[in-house]
Amino acid sequence: MKRFRIKFSFLLFNALLFLLCDGGMILSFYAVCVLHELGHIAALRLTGRELRCVELSFFGIRITSAPAADIKRGAAVLLSGPAVNLLLYAFLRAADCCGRTAVLSLAAGLFNLLPLSSLDGGALLDMLAEGRIHERQFRVCLGVLRALTALALLMYIITEMLANVPR
Repeated sequence: MKRFRIKFSFLLFNALLFLLCDGGMILSFYAVCVLHELGHIAALRLTGRELRCVELSFFGIRITSAPAADIKRGAAVLLSGPAVNLLLYAFLRAADCCGRTAVLSLAAGLFNLLPLSSLDGGALLDMLAEGRIHERQFRVCLGVLRALTALALLMYIITEMLANVPR
């Protein structure tokens, strides 16, 4: 790996996290995130790709690597992080332990499969669209899907906030 970068926004994120969450939640959160990224790194290594940069910011962890040799290898790398989260969830639920970590792992796995560009699911859809005969139409459909997903997330957040307002 050539570079490891920590942006100031990551430090800000950590400050907020430590202000708003208890130690157990923070430990569970970071365990889930690290395992997710280790899933990507393991898949990179198994597919023979070079890890170029890991960047930590307020918006998450971004891994930069050499381009995939083919779509199957690229998809394997993109899906490996969420797969680790979902497997961890299944393992922890089967063992009937670490309930909070299990739920965070499930949430991280499913969230990263959303079709948003900065997430694994969106990156996979972008990769599948690239160079296709109907790429333009596919990207228009992707844009609509992404807008609807963002709207649904926003509506969920607003609904949750309104449900928790003291009366």
